[in-house]
Amino acid sequence: FTFTTLLSQPCPAVTTEEQMANWPVPMYQGEELEKVREWEKTWAGKRINQDNIDQVKDFLSEQFYGMYSKPEDWGAEELWFTIIPYKQILPTPGQTAMTKKHAPNAKLDPNPRKAYWDGEIDANEYLMGWETGDQAGFPFPFPESGIEMAWNLESVTRGDEKSFDRNGVVVNPRTRTERRAIQPFIIQYFTGRCDYEPVPKFEKNPKGVRRGEYLYIEEPLDVRGTRYMELRYLNVEKPDDVWVWFPLFRRIRRMGYSYKSDTIDGSDLGPDDAMGWNGHVNRKKWEIVGRKEMLLGRHTDTSKYEKTKGQAVWSGLQLERVPAYMLEAKFKGKDEVYSKEMLYMDPETWRCLQKVTWDRQGRVWRHFFFHTEIFKDKKKGIEHVHTFELYSSDLQRRHGCPSIDKVKEIGLNLDHQKYWTIQNLQNLGY
Repeated sequence: FTFTTLLSQPCPAVTTEEQMANWPVPMYQGEELEKVREWEKTWAGKRINQDNIDQVKDFLSEQFYGMYSKPEDWGAEELWFTIIPYKQILPTPGQTAMTKKHAPNAKLDPNPRKAYWDGEIDANEYLMGWETGDQAGFPFPFPESGIEMAWNLESVTRGDEKSFDRNGVVVNPRTRTERRAIQPFIIQYFTGRCDYEPVPKFEKNPKGVRRGEYLYIEEPLDVRGTRYMELRYLNVEKPDDVWVWFPLFRRIRRMGYSYKSDTIDGSDLGPDDAMGWNGHVNRKKWEIVGRKEMLLGRHTDTSKYEKTKGQAVWSGLQLERVPAYMLEAKFKGKDEVYSKEMLYMDPETWRCLQKVTWDRQGRVWRHFFFHTEIFKDKKKGIEHVHTFELYSSDLQRRHGCPSIDKVKEIGLNLDHQKYWTIQNLQNLGY
């Protein structure tokens, strides 16, 4: 079920008009789709737990299988999921239009560039036009290399402007103790916008901001009131800016960009882990190392998720069959948090649906789910793919952080020039 490819030095892909005329393309077609439908006659609707998980072991990552086959290690008598039929996910109307417009002209810069990180940017790594914000949609809908796939991941703007509430717990299954966390989030993209005006970018953007992110910690109560603001820049010589408002001191502290590699409030998730990777594309080397037929969460109903107190992993997942790309990532710089990461990529949405990481000693360390659901914005009637679940677990210390992100609104229409300022962060704190 895993097909490994040996890739030579990648050559930039060229998207043809004929390819775009038939895009978007379902991940299963023709005979392949017929085989999947035949397989689903046996498995769709089946409840999978430790008693029968070996029968679908080939469709799971080794780490996923290890967790769900030994529920007692994760604070449960049973961990289970169901299998649902495959269904195509289409891009939003804006993503479709922007991809058809920009993809035929998308190119990687043949020249190296300076950057703020060790390793900088090599030839054929940087997406031309990115620094001006003139790219939107998926630049490489038919990627032929890992770096092209990574640029597709970076091009997902999550609805351009979105607010959501993250509710979760940090669980120690040995002691069955839980620490509750509630964190309202706001994300706004300045460039690469697809569905909400202005498209594709804000014209008034003197600082060259790519994206702003804000969160407020409502629980746990001992850090309630803490506020976090992050700005990503288009200029690769300028590190991300991170500011944190600490209510205890009623002061704002500016943090270094390395702060994003640290975990949030005792969880196993760091800001850079969001969506599979939440930093500059070119800080890593990317390589497609194969494809694997997998069971991954795409069309999900979180009302069916369940867990008992002290259980560190969700039960009730709904997983469908996906021919995922295995995208390996390695930091260019030394002494980074991970020595290697494996991202399992959805070939329709170009989102990371599952990730496994290795520590500096080369040992398997953390495991992440980034499952998705379809959220319809009733204002415009647009169906968005929402990554609702940022489940993370520490496989070495054996604890987990099951959480769910519930969308509040997409298309916020924030004043981008006033909202993303230190003064506003301070006012929100007061």
